[in-house]
Amino acid sequence: MPKFLVKKTAPAEDGKSLVFKGKVVEGPINRGMELLISIAGQAVIPVKIADIIHFEKSKDDAKKVGLVVDFEDEPDDMAMIMALRITEEEIECRQPAP
Repeated sequence: MPKFLVKKTAPAEDGKSLVFKGKVVEGPINRGMELLISIAGQAVIPVKIADIIHFEKSKDDAKKVGLVVDFEDEPDDMAMIMALRITEEEIECRQPAP
């Protein structure tokens, strides 16, 4: 299963998205896949990757990829995930269920 190492989580400029900045550690990760966000080890929230951006000027190789997740329709979910302060964590990705 594809995995992404999150080094930093930050709101995007539009205020409706989050950017998970880090690097791919296993497998291919594509737009449309889901990040599986663990909530205190009790539940998993799948969030859809809306875009993938590359930070070419980043001096840290571990922060060259950004996975953008759009929360325009779920602002409460965005606030909850921001409150988790995800950093230094490997997150699994998967293809969404049909």
